[in-house]
Amino acid sequence: MSYVEKNLTPGEEILLQPRYHWVRFVPGASVAVLGVALAAASGLFVPAAEGIESGLRSPLLIVAGVLFLAGFLGMAWRALADSFDEFAITSYRVIRKSGFVTRSVRQIPLEKVQDVNVRSTLGGRWLSYGDVELQTAGSDSTVVFPRILHPEKFRNVLFTHTRPQAAGRDGLGDSSATAPPSRAPVEERLKEAERLYKTGVLSEAEYQEKRQALIKEL
Repeated sequence: MSYVEKNLTPGEEILLQPRYHWVRFVPGASVAVLGVALAAASGLFVPAAEGIESGLRSPLLIVAGVLFLAGFLGMAWRALADSFDEFAITSYRVIRKSGFVTRSVRQIPLEKVQDVNVRSTLGGRWLSYGDVELQTAGSDSTVVFPRILHPEKFRNVLFTHTRPQAAGRDGLGDSSATAPPSRAPVEERLKEAERLYKTGVLSEAEYQEKRQALIKEL
């Protein structure tokens, strides 16, 4: 079971789990292909005869082998490191877990997402990959999801589910003037705020502010 699945709160659903694009393996693959090409060239253009020319084949084959091994190990390391990273958009938050030796986890409540930018090169548009940058409210205001597959889908899912949050329907009582008049009892909203605080969606300061506001409604 993945990190995201193990840390879902009651009632929380996964909307999208973006993945890295295979283009991240291109540097390692390029080195490995160069090694194969060098080995093939040494077999085709360097004759296996006695003399000065025959002494070139062995060094070329050694260099080709080193290049191939380096490229293969580079791809293996990339696959291993990327396997520890997880991205997700849920019905409550955006999750970014990264790190191989040390773990870094960012959890951004949907109502704190202020803007979403997609950056793609010409090749990225052709191959459907790019960087997604989230602008959020807070001290660390930019969160980057690099070279993910179908970045536009990431943006569209996020926009679709942050629009109700922007309208004030966060389940904690911050309803706008156009929101439906019916609201959950204050006790239930207090429990919801406590649940969001315990799961890390709300900071302690945000939880205390929300709690005081709800207590005043009692």
